[in-house]
Amino acid sequence: MTDLQIKDPAMDRYHSLSLSSAWELTKLRKAIALVVGAGALGNEVAKNLAMMGVALIVVLDRDTVEVANLSRSVFFRESDHGRLKAEVICERVKELNPDVRVQPLAGDLDEALGLGVVRRADIIFSCLDSRLARRSLNRLCEKAGKPWVDGAMENLQGEVGAYVPGLGACYECRLSESARAALAEAASCRGIALRNLSRGKVPTTSTMGSIIAALQVQEAVKMLHGDFKNALAGKRLVVNCTINDFYISESERKTHCPGHFRYGEITETRSFQARSTTAADLMTRFAQEYKQEGAVDLGREIVVSLRCGTCNKTEELGQPLRMVGEEAARCPACKQLRQPETTHIVLPKESRAEWPLAKLGIPKLDVLQVVGAGATAWYEMTGDLDSYPGLERETAVSEEQLQPATVREAAA
Repeated sequence: MTDLQIKDPAMDRYHSLSLSSAWELTKLRKAIALVVGAGALGNEVAKNLAMMGVALIVVLDRDTVEVANLSRSVFFRESDHGRLKAEVICERVKELNPDVRVQPLAGDLDEALGLGVVRRADIIFSCLDSRLARRSLNRLCEKAGKPWVDGAMENLQGEVGAYVPGLGACYECRLSESARAALAEAASCRGIALRNLSRGKVPTTSTMGSIIAALQVQEAVKMLHGDFKNALAGKRLVVNCTINDFYISESERKTHCPGHFRYGEITETRSFQARSTTAADLMTRFAQEYKQEGAVDLGREIVVSLRCGTCNKTEELGQPLRMVGEEAARCPACKQLRQPETTHIVLPKESRAEWPLAKLGIPKLDVLQVVGAGATAWYEMTGDLDSYPGLERETAVSEEQLQPATVREAAA
C-alpha cells in the first residue's frame, strides 16, 4: 500500500489560490506575462502576478527610478535612484516569490520589444502613460492575435480596457479623429521636436494604482481562462473613486481601422538573429521558397540618416523614428535641426539591405514581413530566443517546479 502523503497547507504558498473557483492554479503557474511599463501600475501588476506565482514575468521600461516614484511604487527604494526600473522590479519580484522567473527589458517599446516576445506571452499588460506607445502595443498585439489589458489613472479616476483581436473594438477604434491626427503628427518627422516638449507629471495616488492594477490582472486572468464573455473584451471600465462610480463604456469595432493587421503563419528561423541577419538574408530565403523577388517590411518607420542642410553633412543612423529626439536630431556642429531620411521598406540591391537588422532598429526576436508580387511570408529571428530564458514552450515549468520553493526545500 502506498503511503498517504498529507501536505501541510502552512507550507504551501499557493494553497489558498488552489481553493479558488475563479481560476485554475496550474494555468496560472504556467503563464507567461508581459508587463509594458514599470511605473506605479507596472509595480502593482508585477506584484499581483508574483503572488499568483506565474511562470515568467517580462518587464519592459526605458526609464530609471527617481525618489519621487517611491510614494506610489511598491518595489522601489530610495537606494534605487538612477537604476533601471525594469531591472529593479525583476530583482524585487524574485525576492517576493523565488518561484517566478523574470526578464527585464530596458528600452523603448519600439526598440526593445520584438513581436516574438508578444506572441509567446499568455497575458499582456499596458501600464503606459503615452497614447503613442499604446498604439504601438495595440498594433503588435493585433499582428500576433494576442489579447491585452490597458490601465490608466489620474487623481481618483482611472480606467481599464481589454482588447481582443477580432472581438470588439481595438484601442485605435475608439480614438477620436483629433486624437488620431495628434498621434500621426507626433509619430511623423515633423513631430521630432514636438515629442521632446517637457510634459507635466500626471497626478496619481498609490490607492488608484492598487485599484486599477488589480482590475487589470483580474481581467487578464479571465481571458487566460478563455472567459471572454465576462471579461471586458472591447470595452472599458471607467472608475471614478471621487464619487464611487463604476461604469462600462463600449465602442464599435471599425472595419477600416489601421490597427487591424494580422500576420499570417510565422516561420521560426533559428539561423536568423537581429544582430547578424540582414534584410538581404530574408529576401534570399524568400526567393528560394517562393521563386520570386520580395522586399522587407520593417514594421516601423526607421530613420536611416540625418542630413544637415547647413553643413551639408549626413550621419548614417538606424533607429525607430519614435526614438530620435530633438537633441539627437540636431547637427553637432551648427545645432540646426537635421532632416531625417526614413523608410519602412528595404528593397533588393539597396546598400542598407546588407546592414544587420539591429542596425536598422530591429529588436531581438522580432518578426519581419517579406512581400513579393504573389506571396507574403513572415520570418521570426528565432536565433534570439536564447536571450529570453523561459520563453521556450518546451522549457515550461515541470510538475515538480509547480510546487512552491518552500515545499521543494522541505522535501529535500
